[in-house]
Amino acid sequence: MTTKQLLRGISATTLALSCVSPLQAGAITAFTPFPGINSVAGVVINPPAPANNDDVAGLSPNDLFVTQKDYIAIGAVDIVFDVVPTGGVTEYSIREGVSNSTGIDWSGYTIQLGFGTGAGFVPSTPGDGLDFDSLDFNSPLDFTVFFPTAINTTEDEIVASGGVMPAGAFSLPYFRFSIDVPDTFSKFTLRQLPTAVPEPMSASMLAMLGVGALTRRARRRA
Repeated sequence: MTTKQLLRGISATTLALSCVSPLQAGAITAFTPFPGINSVAGVVINPPAPANNDDVAGLSPNDLFVTQKDYIAIGAVDIVFDVVPTGGVTEYSIREGVSNSTGIDWSGYTIQLGFGTGAGFVPSTPGDGLDFDSLDFNSPLDFTVFFPTAINTTEDEIVASGGVMPAGAFSLPYFRFSIDVPDTFSKFTLRQLPTAVPEPMSASMLAMLGVGALTRRARRRA
């Protein structure tokens, strides 16, 4: 038995004793993208087969495939998923094709779990059952085509970095990660946000900074 399975068993037992209703999980049935700075195309959500396969080692057969998420500007993109109860914990393997049509190179890519959209987005909290394959993280996490380093900073956030995704690039192989879906919520949100490579300072700005530094030194000497 893995650490995650043991902890989930303890949590389920505690919940059953307190409210006579075990923690369940859900199957994703539909999605609603909120574009504006991007377009989303070709989302395929396969029915869970099997459902309730929490903590599967490796790729889950429950596949959610986004053929293309095309960014035309830097900003957060929210996709809301509808969930129905399955009576267990269902793990999904997510594949995404991401296009950088912003005209700006990216230095990283952040993915968050939560609820709501836009200014009303609320991050998922540890222990609520919605997570990126926590606690064992034993399913593929792959952004290496552009970002060699992918870090689960928490069970509800992935930060990919360590490289550059150039303007005009497309993620092949696809970005890949996994989500454990509980049915304690009827909906949840997947938020994604690229990080732009900082623009270099212009020669005039560097010159101004240099003049300012020299002025401050002259004042200190006076």
